[in-house]
Amino acid sequence: MDTIFDEELTVLTSIFNEDFQLLKQTDDELPTFNLTIRFDSLPKKITLIHEESNASAQISHLPPIILRITCKQTYPETDAPIYCIFCDYLPIDQLLSLSNQMDAAWQPGEVIIYTWIELLKDFVYNLSNELILRSTSSPITDQRFITNYDQIQSKQLYEQLIEYDRIRDQLEFDQNIHPCPICLLDTPGKNCLRFEKCQHYACLSCLNSYAVEQLNINHELKQIACYDCNSSVFLSELRRMFADDKLLLKYQERLLEQTTDMVWCPRCHHSTICPVSESVSGNHLSFAECAHCQFTFCRRCQETWHPQVECPKQELLSSLMKDDGKERPRASKVEIKKLLMEISNIETIERFSKPCPACSVRIEKNGGCQHMHCRACGVHFCWECGWFGNAYGVHPCRRKPELTGAALSDEINEKVTKLIRDVDGEVIQADVTKRLQLCPKEGCRHVHVKIGTRNSIVCGKCGTNFCFLCGETIYGEFHFSEYACHQSSKV
Repeated sequence: MDTIFDEELTVLTSIFNEDFQLLKQTDDELPTFNLTIRFDSLPKKITLIHEESNASAQISHLPPIILRITCKQTYPETDAPIYCIFCDYLPIDQLLSLSNQMDAAWQPGEVIIYTWIELLKDFVYNLSNELILRSTSSPITDQRFITNYDQIQSKQLYEQLIEYDRIRDQLEFDQNIHPCPICLLDTPGKNCLRFEKCQHYACLSCLNSYAVEQLNINHELKQIACYDCNSSVFLSELRRMFADDKLLLKYQERLLEQTTDMVWCPRCHHSTICPVSESVSGNHLSFAECAHCQFTFCRRCQETWHPQVECPKQELLSSLMKDDGKERPRASKVEIKKLLMEISNIETIERFSKPCPACSVRIEKNGGCQHMHCRACGVHFCWECGWFGNAYGVHPCRRKPELTGAALSDEINEKVTKLIRDVDGEVIQADVTKRLQLCPKEGCRHVHVKIGTRNSIVCGKCGTNFCFLCGETIYGEFHFSEYACHQSSKV
């Protein structure tokens, strides 16, 4: 046994190298060793099926199987070695079939270990096109194999096999040379990025240039996608494309500026993306869930989510917009406070920001000179007079008149008008209209909010110049005097 076994052991060591692990070889103990048999590249793809969920996926790699061999003193003359197969993904019936084939292959007087290895490889390579994973509750005790197939959840095993296949596939890609489809240069796989969804790839240098170019465009920024099929990419892939966390952060900030799906959590005050869905009736659903603290709330009223109750804010808006001539209950202080907040927001926006003269996107000025650059359309313009062009240069700067008032949006204008006409609206009028004034022109009558201290207001709808204090049209320079309306006053 010694001479034949030593020769076989030497051959196995040279073939398997690091995959050969000698466990025992002493005079008193039987020699025992492990062989790691790998199946990293299957000759054909196998359809992995999870029977319970009917999920399926194509895989090209399977985890290794460990074959433990313990040789008897009478091997190979009269007795076969003792073997044990370690495998968690082959079903028990297939392990039984494999073990029976290995037992049948033994012939006294012949070495068998390498034959078993080839038989095991052929068994896995010749699996049918499907590997079905199903839950089982009937464990079988057999000394020829050890498996956790009956203990691991089939869904978990399904996901583990898919993840293993993905990792091995990416490792093979990284170790090979690939021609970049953009620059046509042969590039090592580790210097390329292959998108997981569509499997298109390119060298990192080309993808970095592509990402930076998309970021620097002047018009509306779109989500960066695959250069070939326009499929979406994962965040980890974006991070490799930009190769700079600052550029990635800038890209994410620009996307947030454009999205209408961002809401602020009323509990933790973190921003969260909440796509607006539509119900069967066409009304926008107001459900939102904070990704930071998992608080579910109504995006309209900012209160805890109320699935079976109509939003109180929607009820208020409906009642305000309904003009049936009937007496309505007085608005509460909370309603007035919310309306005042909306009016205050309009005042702040009008005072500290201006629309771009080219694309009308509002831009805030918080310091510096009068040179402004619109990031949306790329136009350069003067903050004082509104002059604009492709580049900022010398121009006859004529300062525009100071903004003294801003017309409310049609929706808020309608709400305020209804409140003013309310039968019990004396308190409402005192709280709300102290900062508002109606345009005196018949047919317009639009509500304006006062900005600053000047009382001369020009209607943003019809152009009528009127006094904030008395609400009358201004026809000349003598409307304001120490005996009449003051030209400037605080609200």
